[in-house]
Amino acid sequence: GTIAYLFCINFLTFPILNSMKDARSDFDGAISSAVAVIWTVNALFAIVCLGFYGDETQDLVLQNLDNGPYLSALKILLCVDLLFTFPVVFSSGRQILENVLIGDGTDNKEGGEDDGASLALSRTAVTGGAVATCFGLSQVGGFGVVANLIGGVAQGTLAFIIPPAIAVALSRRNGDGSFDASEIPQFMIGAFGVAVVSSVTYFTLVEVLG
Repeated sequence: GTIAYLFCINFLTFPILNSMKDARSDFDGAISSAVAVIWTVNALFAIVCLGFYGDETQDLVLQNLDNGPYLSALKILLCVDLLFTFPVVFSSGRQILENVLIGDGTDNKEGGEDDGASLALSRTAVTGGAVATCFGLSQVGGFGVVANLIGGVAQGTLAFIIPPAIAVALSRRNGDGSFDASEIPQFMIGAFGVAVVSSVTYFTLVEVLG
């Protein structure tokens, strides 16, 4: 779950893509450079932690540290990191929930102030509900459990299940609607995603309830 939380971030590229001035020419290079740098930093950090703690390295390395000023400082830095990264992570999910629950807002563009206020209140309610859900999950078993659930379930689904499902749907829409052998790799990726989501959910629940 933690690995998926770190690396299965393809759905996070949409807010970045939408905010770029010239996405057609800048997107590929920016994403490649960012992924390469972050992958290298994460890999080096994992190697260092494994060198210090060996087989006792926890999913969340903060659990390996004793209470003290260093742990407090790292937790503060983690909060600062989440302050800047959470809005990006949260953006895609918020947009999906808004489109499902209240539509894309195009029906209210020609409306008056009342329609605009109603749309704003609906979006505030969706955002508040999502934040409350995240806060509730954080009370279940700490940040490690939340990272496993978000990484393994949410990001695993968005990385390995939704994309092949979209690819198959588009392929059948553009074709005659029947099964094609070219869809087999997509089904294999989807099956892998189902296995990841199921296993992470099972082991996380065992950890929390056991």
